[in-house]
Amino acid sequence: MFTGIIEAVSEITRVEKSGTECRIGIKNPFGNNIKTGDSIAVDGICLTVEKFSNENILFFVSKSTLNKTIAGNYKPGTTVNLERAMPANGRFDGHIVQGHVDSCGKVAEINKIGDGTEIKIVFDKNFENFTVPRGSIAVNGVSLTIAELAGNSFKISLIPETMKRTSFGKILKTGTSINLEFDILGKYAAKMVKKAGNADFESLIEKL
Repeated sequence: MFTGIIEAVSEITRVEKSGTECRIGIKNPFGNNIKTGDSIAVDGICLTVEKFSNENILFFVSKSTLNKTIAGNYKPGTTVNLERAMPANGRFDGHIVQGHVDSCGKVAEINKIGDGTEIKIVFDKNFENFTVPRGSIAVNGVSLTIAELAGNSFKISLIPETMKRTSFGKILKTGTSINLEFDILGKYAAKMVKKAGNADFESLIEKL
């Protein structure tokens, strides 16, 4: 499990494609504080460390992950967000992030508002039921709050510290594709509401 609080911003060093799969190398910002088999969220994608050295970390990326995320767009020099799995005794500063990307969204607008930055993101309308105003969402692995919601688009407000500590300051521009993971609590709630069907409100609350 992850929290959406980015530990390091790093860079893709190599991409080795093999059919519909690939391996990616990323500059290692963690030194020896990782081990083979560890889970690391790369732009919010939970990947497993295959090999590592002081310079690089190697990950295998499956066909399904390439199809569902922005990993298929990676090339040497791409800037990425990294977060190691949350330790059992760690602080829970963000929200529950599984590292299971649901869909890719696209940056539709970028507006500077004072020192902050407002981003409008358009996403697949099949996921509309998983979003609520002021709800949590992971964007390229970053735990953020939905500031405004309108159908299959939402706005997020990025403070200067977020721009500095994540890849956003380098990668965000109109048309950029980004990974989205919707709040797991919202997914469970949406499923229960769907299963409840025409049940009245009181019986639904009892099920929850």
